[in-house]
Amino acid sequence: MRDICPHCGSRIASWTEDLSETCGACCALCSLSQNLDRPEIDREAALIWLPEFTQGAVNALVHRVHSSFARHGKAVSWPLDPLPANSPDDLLAASSAYAALVERSGIAKQRLGTSSPRDLAEALSFILPSSYARRHELLGGARLLSLGRFFVDGRDIYPRLLVKER
Repeated sequence: MRDICPHCGSRIASWTEDLSETCGACCALCSLSQNLDRPEIDREAALIWLPEFTQGAVNALVHRVHSSFARHGKAVSWPLDPLPANSPDDLLAASSAYAALVERSGIAKQRLGTSSPRDLAEALSFILPSSYARRHELLGGARLLSLGRFFVDGRDIYPRLLVKER
């Protein structure tokens, strides 16, 4: 049986990074959302404002979007290459869904002053413990959107992970 991410329900492809302290056996997208201090986090993800979705639901949706692109031999990293109008319906739908999620980064920037995960992590490191304890109230709608990259030792291994998961 394949491993399933406990946070988003996606299949997990393994990589060499040990994440047992932060999220145990989780997928790359859920790993990003639990590790805002990653060296390349601003190239891997962006903050969006989407209170109507949990982080796990965002990751499950994005995982399906990326998988659809990969199945059709398309690059998964944002910004996406324009699709021809005669592209398969599932690919057009995936592109539209992803673009709608990316648009939500503008709302995050308005509400939080940034769409950078690194900026948020840095700000959280400076706040008082009492405010940190209330971070869910203050940041309740903030979500992390994968930009289709996952770096290990300076190399983007995300396309390889998508192939392993199929």
